[in-house]
Amino acid sequence: MKPFFIGLAGLSGAGKSTLADHLEAQGGVKRFRFDAYYKTKADCPKLPDGRPHWDLPESLYLDEVYDALSELKEGNDIFLPIYDRRSNNRIGKILYQPAPVIFVEGLQLFSDERIRSLFDLRLWLEVDEQIALARRLVRQPDYDVTYHRNIALPAQRRIVLPLRACAHEVIDGSREFREVATATDNLIQKFLGI
Repeated sequence: MKPFFIGLAGLSGAGKSTLADHLEAQGGVKRFRFDAYYKTKADCPKLPDGRPHWDLPESLYLDEVYDALSELKEGNDIFLPIYDRRSNNRIGKILYQPAPVIFVEGLQLFSDERIRSLFDLRLWLEVDEQIALARRLVRQPDYDVTYHRNIALPAQRRIVLPLRACAHEVIDGSREFREVATATDNLIQKFLGI
C-alpha cells in the first residue's frame, strides 16, 4: 500500500514542528524531516555580506527531497540525511521506512511544484507575522531579529506567503494548541475517510 502524503507549510514560527510532533506522537503518522535537506553553509546562497541566506528555496537540496519523497511514495525505503543546525552540515544518515501516513512540514515545502504535487493533502498553518516571530523567539531566544526583519521576513512575504493558495485547507494556528491539534486531526481524518 502506498502511503498517504500530508504536507504542512506556513511562516517560520507558525508552529509546524510542534504540530508535526503531536501527529507523530499519536502513532500511525510518520514525520519526514524536510529540514534534513538544508544545504551546507558552503552550498547555501549568500547575502551580499557573505552570510548564508537560509530563507530561500535554493537553500535546500530540493532535487534530493523530490527523489526521496518519490521513493517513499512508491513504498520504498530511503536513507534520510541527519543535518546538524549548529554546524550547518550533514553528519550522517538513517534508514527511513514508509508508514501508512507520512507528514512533511517546512517553510519552503510548497515552493517546488514537483514536491507539491506529491502531497495528497496540503495544509497551511495560518498565523500573523508577530505571533510567528514571538513563537520563534521562545524556541530560539538568540534568534537574530535584525536578520528576521531585513532578510527572512521579506523573503517569506515574497516567496512563502503566495504559496498559501496551494493549500487544500488552511488551519487557524493562532488558537490554543489543543484546538489547532484537534482541527488538524479532524481534517486528516476527513481526508482519510475515517
